[in-house]
Amino acid sequence: MQFGDYTPLLQALEGNSIGHALLELSAVLLGRADAVVVGTELLDGFALAVGESTDEILGALFGSDGFRGDVVNYHAEENSLLDRVLERRLGMPITLSAVVIEIGSRIGIPLHMVAMPGHVVVGTQDPDRYIDAFGGVEVDGAGLARRFAAIFGSDEPFASQHLTTLDPVGAVNRVCNNLLRTWSADRSGKIDRLLELRTAIPASDADRKLVVGIAEARGRFDVAAALREVLDPEDPQIPKLWARLN
Repeated sequence: MQFGDYTPLLQALEGNSIGHALLELSAVLLGRADAVVVGTELLDGFALAVGESTDEILGALFGSDGFRGDVVNYHAEENSLLDRVLERRLGMPITLSAVVIEIGSRIGIPLHMVAMPGHVVVGTQDPDRYIDAFGGVEVDGAGLARRFAAIFGSDEPFASQHLTTLDPVGAVNRVCNNLLRTWSADRSGKIDRLLELRTAIPASDADRKLVVGIAEARGRFDVAAALREVLDPEDPQIPKLWARLN
């Protein structure tokens, strides 16, 4: 089942720019036609004032430009929507990391997004040097281990396999999961738009199973059936879900 035309977003997911993909996601979810144009212009403008090193990126973005992590209302929807993060200069780790990476690409510094359980940072060409965009600081591997211990406790060992490089597909899915939590009690239709979108974008089986559960709980049996069919076309629950729509 096709719920909408997500062509620009799907095309962005095939590219190399996480920032572009997240701006297209905002356009889809908010119905904001100018999200990509506005976000791109803001990124270009911020990049003009940055020098040629990661230190200068940090100094500009988290100094004079005033970007910061939202510690007061962390799960606010605006913190997951890159165009709004750029306008408000306030966000969560994944969207602030996207800002850093996009500025880096504009001044010729290759950066990448690194996911760990419960957190996202920016990786550099130095394998032991990261940028924690939520705090606007640089950290090394030991700093990441301390962050991991703060989240999961010192009894849980931290290892390199806890770090995963995110591409646009991975970043968009992670943001979508954040928004599912934010909009779990929403009755305005935003979460339904997000659920429908999840039938169209590439995702892991674990992510699809998460969305199936939420869709069934909300009575979106069409979405649940469509995702179950992707997971297993022979799933006996599929015809039962379609029957509940009649």
